[in-house]
Amino acid sequence: MNPSFSLKTIFKLLAIFVIVYVVFYPEPDGNSEIIDTKRTNMDRLRISHSFINNVYYYKNSKSLGKNAVAIVMVTDQWSHNMTEIPLTIIGKNETSKVKSTTRSQMDGVTTCRYITTVALTNTVENPESLEIQSRNGEIMSIPFKHAKTTAPSKVMICISPQFAAEQWQLFIMHVHISRHFGAHMHIYITSIIESYFKIMLEYEKAGYVTIQQWIRMKFIDPKSDYFDPNPHVEWRNQAGAQTDCLLQYKEAVDYIAFFDIDDLLFPKYATSYWEEFNYMYSLRPASSSLYYKRREHEFLKPSTLDKFNFIEIVGSLRSSPSLKSGKVVIQPEKYNSTWIHFSQNHSKRSRFEIRSPHLVHVQRPKQQNGNDTIKDLWKMTFDQLNETIREMDVLALQLDFLMRKNDSEVIQEMQHRLPDSDFYLPIVFKCYYDRFYSWAFDAKQQSDNFGTCPNADECYLPQRQEYPCIHSDANYKSGPKMKPFSFHYATDITWSDQIGCYQ
Repeated sequence: MNPSFSLKTIFKLLAIFVIVYVVFYPEPDGNSEIIDTKRTNMDRLRISHSFINNVYYYKNSKSLGKNAVAIVMVTDQWSHNMTEIPLTIIGKNETSKVKSTTRSQMDGVTTCRYITTVALTNTVENPESLEIQSRNGEIMSIPFKHAKTTAPSKVMICISPQFAAEQWQLFIMHVHISRHFGAHMHIYITSIIESYFKIMLEYEKAGYVTIQQWIRMKFIDPKSDYFDPNPHVEWRNQAGAQTDCLLQYKEAVDYIAFFDIDDLLFPKYATSYWEEFNYMYSLRPASSSLYYKRREHEFLKPSTLDKFNFIEIVGSLRSSPSLKSGKVVIQPEKYNSTWIHFSQNHSKRSRFEIRSPHLVHVQRPKQQNGNDTIKDLWKMTFDQLNETIREMDVLALQLDFLMRKNDSEVIQEMQHRLPDSDFYLPIVFKCYYDRFYSWAFDAKQQSDNFGTCPNADECYLPQRQEYPCIHSDANYKSGPKMKPFSFHYATDITWSDQIGCYQ
């Protein structure tokens, strides 16, 4: 017997055994949450978990083609990159079955494990069902909606998700301003003071706003190890909400603005948003977006609805000399996803930065009741108003507000239950400041915090019996164990008065 030959044979058999073991033996993926409070664990998991926010079908899309499908979700980008690994989508109707692969794009920061992802494909006409098929042969049915083809206005303002929402003054300001200049507001809510919510519902009934739940993400049956997406995604998946709004109205409106509740835009060159945006795009038709920087403002915030007066509020506005990162207004056929400030799938040169006007950012209210601790944390100087706001518009806003208030018995009843001072705002601002703003704008602290995911999910929010909250809720579902991506989603999304004011 030749010893060397026997040794080679042994090594070959061992190699074959290892290959067979790796391919066919079920690996121990576990079924546990991996706790990473510092959000610095870069481990790559065998399976990347994804939470599907919504799936939209388009019979005809100007930019996506016929029978298009768009899936908006968050994915674990550190474990597997969906832009490099296409999904297989199966669409079925009564007579046909079409299998297609997706092309995906992501919008968000690389410092967070989870990132907003949109997967696009084209499928069978008028599908009755849509399924995802994994590489290991597992199939999962996914619920879908038909994207909107009509909207209340040609201009949609998508407002980022609100949680522990108590600043009813900002909503009243923004919803009347958007209505006056010809836009419709679509606002996402995670949790909100009950009395404030009931007033918001009155505005929805009157056609000013559309309210949508923005739920926490949950992996109800993960079947493999995972990281909770909520503390590992940028700012409560804000980019996901804005992308969801974009995909809903993609074929229904001419313009979409992605604003926060405290971002107010007063058109300067026209009397409506639609005319203003038409004019701006006529100057640079090839632009991917109109980019409006934000100027910080302080104003005197009324403590009660009886004291709310647009003339007095605008009269109290004072401007900061500095400008902050802005927000975009887009033609929806040019965008398929977006980040908080703009889409990272478009170059900076393609954005048209508007020199004037700027967004009036009213993040710094002065309270009639209560203290102003925000000013002590983040010091800023203010001088006379440095933006153009026409007197005739202010008068029209005040008249519209009075008509809406006086026409609604619910608003008149609920106004006495509204908070007259901020409770959650200073808590949330302090938490955000500690987790992000203090080091993001302080060079001395940046080296120690560089690469941290902007997230404040662990912020402690005390509950108040005198101001109960409404919170979004849902029935959560998990699909089968799929590789390399496993999927989770929610159905029966609703409101609950049993959860409280949380993120």
